[in-house]
Formats: sequence, C-alpha cells, structure tokens
Amino acid sequence: MKIPNSSRLCLGAALFLNNAVVCETLAAESDKEEAIIVQATRSTTSTENLPRTVTIISSQQIAERPGYAGIQSLLAEIPGIQYARSGGLGGQIMMRGFNSNEGRMVMAIDGDRYEGRNTLQFNMLDPSAIERIEVIRGPASALYGSDAMTGVINVVTRRAKIDAWQPFALTPRLRAAQWNSVNNLYGGRAELTGGGNGFDVMVGSSYQHANDYNTPEGKAHNSDSQSKAVDFNIGYRPGELSRWELSGRFVDVDTGRAGGLGAAPGYPNRLVSESPIIERYLRLAYEDKRASWLADQWESTLYRRDFRTDIYQMNRNPKNQAYTVQQIQVYSPEVWGGHLTAQKQMDDHAVSYGGDFWYSDTKGRKTYTKAYNSSGSQVSQTPLVPMERDTSTTNIGLFTNDNWEISDSFNLNSALRGDTVLVDIGSPTGLEQQIQKDAFAGKTRQKHYALTGSLGGVWKVTPQWHLVGNLSRGFHAPSAQSMVLTSVAGTVKTLPNPELKPETNITAELGLRWHGESQQISLTGWQSEYDNLITLVPINNSGLNQRQNVAKATLRGLELEGQAYFNENWSSRYSLATLWGANDTANQPLPAISPLIASVSLRYENSDWYSEAIVTASEGRKRIDKKQERETAGFANINLYAGAYLDAWLGEGFTGWRLAAGVENLFDANQTPPSSTENIRLPHTYTNPLIEPGRAFVLKLTVDY
Repeated sequence: MKIPNSSRLCLGAALFLNNAVVCETLAAESDKEEAIIVQATRSTTSTENLPRTVTIISSQQIAERPGYAGIQSLLAEIPGIQYARSGGLGGQIMMRGFNSNEGRMVMAIDGDRYEGRNTLQFNMLDPSAIERIEVIRGPASALYGSDAMTGVINVVTRRAKIDAWQPFALTPRLRAAQWNSVNNLYGGRAELTGGGNGFDVMVGSSYQHANDYNTPEGKAHNSDSQSKAVDFNIGYRPGELSRWELSGRFVDVDTGRAGGLGAAPGYPNRLVSESPIIERYLRLAYEDKRASWLADQWESTLYRRDFRTDIYQMNRNPKNQAYTVQQIQVYSPEVWGGHLTAQKQMDDHAVSYGGDFWYSDTKGRKTYTKAYNSSGSQVSQTPLVPMERDTSTTNIGLFTNDNWEISDSFNLNSALRGDTVLVDIGSPTGLEQQIQKDAFAGKTRQKHYALTGSLGGVWKVTPQWHLVGNLSRGFHAPSAQSMVLTSVAGTVKTLPNPELKPETNITAELGLRWHGESQQISLTGWQSEYDNLITLVPINNSGLNQRQNVAKATLRGLELEGQAYFNENWSSRYSLATLWGANDTANQPLPAISPLIASVSLRYENSDWYSEAIVTASEGRKRIDKKQERETAGFANINLYAGAYLDAWLGEGFTGWRLAAGVENLFDANQTPPSSTENIRLPHTYTNPLIEPGRAFVLKLTVDY
C-alpha cells in the first residue's frame, strides 16, 4: 500500500466530568509505530508520551486537498476547529469556542509567534509552501505565554531536502498547480531548490487568482482574491551537528469580504476589501546538537515582520441608495521577536527550558471618507484623520517543561512559565474629546504579570490503552489596540479603557487512547472556566460603552477521532466534536457555537492511485442569544476525491508527481456553518450570514522531492 508520509491519527477515548468529556488527539505521519516529535510542543518528547491534545496535518494531507481557502479548510477537518468564512480566501477559525480574531489562540511560523493580523493572518499562507501543520488544542500558555488559551497552530515551512555535502547545484522545479470551478481559481507554485558544500537552498514563488465564488443561491459578490508571494530558506551547516538558517518572505494579497466578520451583511449594503495586505518577514535561526552540561541541543531565533494594509469599506443606505466609501490605512505593526529553547535529558527527565520575546510597534490607524449620492456623484470628503493613539507592546517570557518517565507505563508532564507584558500608549491624536483624554490620564503605561502552568500524565494501562489527563491555566493579556479603541467621529460611542486586565482560564482534559495495529481511536472531553472576559458594557444612559473585565464563561466539549485499516487497500477516518458554551455573567449562550459536527471518510489506495469519499454533517445553531445571532439550519456535505501517482503511469521520471481531482459539495447543498457571523439588524440573505460555496470541480498537481 502506497502511503508515504501518511498521517495516522492516534486517538483517545473520553471520560465524563461534570457533563463534559475531555478528549486527547495525537497524530503521526505514518501508519507505523514511530515516535513523532512536534516542534510546537517545545520538547523532544514524542506525542505518544504527552498529555496535550496534539494533531499533525501532514504534507500528504496538504497535497491531497485541492481546496482553495488557504489553510483554514485544512484546519477545519480537526475536531474542535471550525472555519468562519468571510470570502473566497478570507476568514478566521473558531478553536474551542472562540474566533481567532479575538486573540485567544497563538499562531506560529516555525515555532515563532505570528503577530500582527489576527483577522487576516490565514490569508497570507500558501499551503503549497508548508511542510506540515501542528495543532495544540487547549491552553498552552505554559509554553507560549499570552493568548494561548484555546490552543496553538504552528506552521512548519518547507526547506530543501538534500545532502548538504554534495557538489553545489540548484534546480528549478514545479511544486504545485491547481484549478477550481466554483470561482475559476487558478494558481501554482514554483521553486528553485538544491544546495551543496554545506548549503541547502529553497526559493519559492506563488501566485493565485480567484473570481467571486458561486453559491447555491447566487454569486457571493466581493469574494474574489489574488495573492502573490516570494519566499526563501537558506541553510548553512558549519558541521554535522549545527545549522544556520536565513529565511524570509514577501506577500501581497488582495481580498474581498463577501460577508462574515467585519463585513456582514455583505452585498449590496456593505462591501469590505483589503487591497493590498502586504507582509515582509525576515528570520535568522541557529540550531546546535552538540551536547554540553547545559543542553543536549538548543536553538535560537530572531525575526522581524511588518504589515501594511489598505482597507476599503462601502456602506450603502438601503432607503435612498446614497453611500460612503471609507479608506482605513493600517500601516503597522512592526514586530520583532525570537526565542531560545534548550533540551536536556536528565536520567528519567526530558527537560526543555528557555524564553521568548516579542515587541510590537503599532501606529494608530488613519482614515478618510468620501460620500456619494444615489447617482454616484461625490458630494463630500473628510480629511485624513487618526483613529486612535500609537501603541507598543513588549512581551518577555521564561518557561520550563519536564516530561518524567516514572516507569515504562507512566509519564508525568509538567510545565511552568512566567510572563511580563508592558504596554505603552502614545500621545493624544489631536482630535480627541476631553472625555477620551480623561480616560487615558495617568494610565498610558500598563504592566501585566502572569504565572501559568500545566500538569498532566499518560498511563499506559496496556500497550494499547493509554489513559491521559491534563490540567492547565491560560491567560490573554489585552492588546494595546483593544485598550485605545474608541470612536473619533461625532459623539463618542466607545470610551477607551487602558486599565483592562488579562483574561484567564482553567481547563481540565481527560481521555483514553487506543493504539492498535489496524485501528486507532481517541475520545476526549474537556471543560474550560474563563474569568475576566473582556465585554463591551454600557456605562451611562446616553449610549456610551466601554470594554471591561466583567464576564465569566464556561465551555465544554467532546472531540473524537479515529482511523481504521480494513486491509492493505481500504481505510476509514472519522471524527466528531460537540461544543457547549455560556456567558455565565449574562446567563446567555456564547455566540457562534457549533453544537455538533461529524465526519467520516472511506478510502481505497494502491500503488497507482487512490480514491476517497468524505461525508460531513453539522447540527444547526439552535441554542442562541437572540440579541447577537439567529438560528441556523443543519446540513450535510459530500466531497469526492481521486488521485494518481504519475510515476506508476508515466515512469520514474515522474516520481513524486501526484495528480488529484475531486468534486466538493457534490449535491450543491446550502451550508451555513454555526461559526458564521451575521448582522441580525438586517434581513437574512445568502451573505448574511455568508453561506459556503456551491458544487466545485477541482484539480491539483503536486510534486514532492
């Protein structure tokens, strides 16, 4: 059976705790019993011996999914994660009940925090440039500090796979090409790869263009996108046990938001686009595997990243068809960061320790607005004005992680981290009203301190059955921008609050994993208690609001994953996730909760080709806070895929070439995920909330080397 680098889900079973079940999911990259080391865990301990909920999306899974929605659609195949779409390319994810835009999860690139664009960060990543994706679900603040309350997503980028000591040579190669009928998407990636004389080199270039996508109810206007990117990874080995790396990228993306977060209700009353989003990134890394009394191996990094975005927002008055066009200039932040991590084996203890930092310098956004009458003639224009003050944030953290192999059947894992967060708020904008200035008076420098930790264990009851449990604490320091966010036009509606305090949560997880020769199963349950959630509250009877730490929340869920091999050709995967969440302070359900999502696949594969059918079903959103959202209907979806290994058909010259084809949303079903965002003050349409694309025929060519 030809399954190179295939992802194996090592799953667990769940135990119930106060009506909640805690689940643990582990993934591996082959169907063999191999120890899988995950970069995101900042440890050399294999996933089998870790109590954390870890999933790997392998390079093969990335190659076989011809989807066009960036990595969001890949992540949505993991239980506990949902895609909150805002366009053909754009959108966020929901992880364990919270939107990634809210800053309660950490995204990392090669182990370093990806800071600067919570709303748009997923739009900047080309799946063809990714080696694998590592996901920790559940609090990981003991490893990553602030924001890692619902989990961590670490994207491991590609680098050249060559013998660094060969004669130096570079070869141009095609990496990927794809097409999608639902929006006439086309794109691809080419690479220049090779090296020698101690060097390994990879330079890549990606391009993708897509029109508005079609839905079962019509065209999703303003869902088009275009992306261009250049990236590189150059490594140099002074010896067998050390390596320097210089990597970087330049990304230029134009996206339209057909609906969803920040764009509901969509066409024709609101059109939002980012044109362009530009990212520049440079990173220097060093790893050393020469053992010393301090460490068996260690690595360090230093990086710089900056963003520049022009946002255009058209708002139309449905009564008289007059409209305004607002441009928002977001020409920041500039982010510096890095980390130092060391590993040391001390008898039965696998210890990792180190620290990281990041500094973000954010300039206040600027905006101007043009007004037009119903015939399209401009009637006025405001000057370019600042929207909020400049800010800067510095985060420094130190951590240690220990995996103690007490016996052959029991591992105890513990982690501890301390963080200091410094927030500096700049001078008045010049347009601030006195009530705004008073809110900032004497409060322009804030310091937050946090101590987080986790404690868990893996008990191998038998070689197949593993009982796991984990208790962890997470925290989220409020961003500097959330402290200064205010209204500067007309009457002040939102008063800034520079005294916001960190949010915290405590999460309990408990699960049971089955590691069999032909089947792996995991069912895990979890429960999280949140404190000091930041909520917008009224502070007088004149419509003035302020963000304050006033809310408590409870979330609990069940996450099931499994994979079965029936024989050398036939296999199946399945998953299920349930979620329940409540704002305990308001005694209301949390918004955008996906109560139940399940998926099952059946796959046939031999040495020449494969085929796979995937059925996904979602329960509708019925338990709602009627002040924030409306009910949604449940739906079912079928995707069909097939692929051929071209070397089996065309000869050894095509080794590594894979051609995949498929039909997504086979029956053109109308799908509105519970994670979708809408404007309930306006009528229900297919963009409010935004529905998923209709039937699509897809093609993808991928070359592995």
